[in-house]
Amino acid sequence: MIRKISAAAGVTLAAALVLTACAPSSGLSGGGEATDGPADTGQTFKIGVLAPMTSWAGAIGVDMQQGWDMFLADQGQEIGSFKIETVWEDTASDPDTALTKARKLVQEDHVDLVIGPVLASEGLVVGDYLTQAGVVNLAMTAADDLTQRLASPMVIRTGSFTASQMSFPVGDWASKQGYKTAATICVDYAFGWESCGGFVSAFTAAGGTVTNQLWYPGDASDLSSYVSQLGSLDVDVIFVGSAGGTDSSNFFRTASDFGLLTKTPIVSNCCTTDQAILEDVGDIALGQISGSFYAEGNDDPVVAGFVEQYESKFGVLPSLYSFAVYSTGQMVYDVLGKASGKPTGQALADAIRGVDLGSTIIGSGSLDEYGNPVGPVFIRQVVKRADGKLVNAVIETYDDVSQFWTFDPKAYLANPPFSQEFQQQ
Repeated sequence: MIRKISAAAGVTLAAALVLTACAPSSGLSGGGEATDGPADTGQTFKIGVLAPMTSWAGAIGVDMQQGWDMFLADQGQEIGSFKIETVWEDTASDPDTALTKARKLVQEDHVDLVIGPVLASEGLVVGDYLTQAGVVNLAMTAADDLTQRLASPMVIRTGSFTASQMSFPVGDWASKQGYKTAATICVDYAFGWESCGGFVSAFTAAGGTVTNQLWYPGDASDLSSYVSQLGSLDVDVIFVGSAGGTDSSNFFRTASDFGLLTKTPIVSNCCTTDQAILEDVGDIALGQISGSFYAEGNDDPVVAGFVEQYESKFGVLPSLYSFAVYSTGQMVYDVLGKASGKPTGQALADAIRGVDLGSTIIGSGSLDEYGNPVGPVFIRQVVKRADGKLVNAVIETYDDVSQFWTFDPKAYLANPPFSQEFQQQ
């Protein structure tokens, strides 16, 4: 079974194009008052899941559903005094559809919480609606502002870290290797800006200099002109912030053809070496370095056990999305297993914010006051397993990484979001 290549980390070109248009003008700051009818009563706890099951991001939804199915098979449909009922809704990779499906989950299905969506454009508009409806939203998108300038007490990012949060350690690690100068190439929308901004901010804070930044459109099928420019630069390291789709495969193949992979060290964001990419490009990616909160080649016994079980069950290595929905389920069960009565609304949100991430397959960490994980980010290297499969193996761990890195949160939030024009905290 070969997984289709899809845009990673919850953001793609289509998501970015509608990101601004879909963002609520007042921010995700509602007070949590229920406006669409009461939640289901009794001992049934109903969970709605918004996932892109069809259209261009459909492979992500498949990974999520497989991860959730394995979680329920492991943990059971009951926890404490609650019977779990799951309602899946396909967002069709579209923010308007995602909002329509979120309304259905609240108004018709009377769910107690919503997991997802994944795409940034979907996450912002759905988060605003669920905040106004008083329903907890466990988000799986990497869009920085969801837990920063647009933070809501009802929205908690449990299925991802922010895009910049996963790239801060990459910049710091590159500096520690003795690299003094860097160039970047990133996809030209919010996820690319944020991935690049994390690297640039940490690399320059550690004393490095970024001499050149290139931006390519998300639908670019030919990256040869960009790779050619990178090959002409005299820099110590290149950072790649791709969308984790065909752009990643195109970059690796073109960089290999142009000799860039052997000329200049390359480091990248979470998705440039995702499993789907490794399956596609093969040994071209051997040795490549990236940063993420998930590594399928992690030899931690808990993660390794999860990967082995998933691979045995589904025939493929688990993606970040399978891992994320499984760990999200563990957080929900942690709260329900301790509850004497059904927690809903703000009480449920507060309880989830108090969960120790060490009780999940993430392994350690907590949620900050904005509802974002503070936990480990791994520097990963692509290696070949004994059976010939390529995996991202952990070569260094950065513990307790904050979405604000080492910067002062107040000063950080006073700055604009990352963009082409703003790249350095």
